[in-house]
Amino acid sequence: MDGKRLGRSTCALLVAGGLAVGACSNGATRTPSTTRAPASSSPSGATAPVVLGGAVSVARSDVGHADLTRLPVGDTHIVRTPTVGGLDLCTTFPTNGPGATAQGPWFNGDGTYDLTKKTFVQGDVSWPDATFRQSVQGTNRVLVGNDLPIGHNTGTFPIAANDPAYRYDPGNRASIVANPYSIAIAATPKPAASPGCVAGEVGILLDGVILNSPVDARGRDAVAWEEQDRCFGHPNPVGYHFHSVSPCVSDPVTGPSGVVGFALDGYPITGHRGEGGKVLTNADLDECHGTTSTIQLDGRPVMTYHYVATWEFPYAVGCFHGTYTATGPVLKPAR
Repeated sequence: MDGKRLGRSTCALLVAGGLAVGACSNGATRTPSTTRAPASSSPSGATAPVVLGGAVSVARSDVGHADLTRLPVGDTHIVRTPTVGGLDLCTTFPTNGPGATAQGPWFNGDGTYDLTKKTFVQGDVSWPDATFRQSVQGTNRVLVGNDLPIGHNTGTFPIAANDPAYRYDPGNRASIVANPYSIAIAATPKPAASPGCVAGEVGILLDGVILNSPVDARGRDAVAWEEQDRCFGHPNPVGYHFHSVSPCVSDPVTGPSGVVGFALDGYPITGHRGEGGKVLTNADLDECHGTTSTIQLDGRPVMTYHYVATWEFPYAVGCFHGTYTATGPVLKPAR
């Protein structure tokens, strides 16, 4: 669910659909397999994909040594001062909204959860009208889309009553709808004097889908609690969104990860792997969930700060490293 973010920024919200941009950067995507074969079916356990919930296959190179069976539930990692592994949640973010009503059997009962046992929303819905493009125009990077996913399908929403996921999240009756946006963020972002808190939306991934902060409308770890489809997405009344970096967004299968999206302060978001292909964890990152290294950006190597996807809460953005002062959500209620 979305909330309002009040803070600082070099970003400007533009009229939805009001810009004509040239360059397009959708990229090829890979949709997780729905094969239910166990990992042991691979000739080598070291290279076999990791299967989540019997439905989502994730490349072993994106998991590394991360223990997906004992991930910390982020409910207790919400902070008011930026902290490694924490989410600096804005005090303006509402935490009394709707959300999942029951803990699924993937909760271990000790403050951790088992992502390999999580139930995912069923369905395989395509979105041929999905659009997304980006271009650099002067000092701005312009992102234009309609919040429908490019290159991959979604689950069926609202969640069907006969879907096993309905048992744990019956209150989400939202449907996936097109919701156009046109946003300008800093093409060459600068660090803020001090980190900024985050609330509802934190970025946009290169499949055109909004990336929300990692909490639901009750202020809980949304990845652990809420029911999502095999691409880790689901809708609210505003639109389809993620709470972590989706495995359906394109990322090379070996070596360091590429850019998979942009935060609203302008800094890139990269996938799970750092230099040498090492899968990064919170311990490798700073209090905003980022690091500085050389990445491929706009077709050339650039030394820059960037946020990093991890399997651990807060998953992508823990606070804003750069300045961001837009008021309110990026996406308005869809008409």
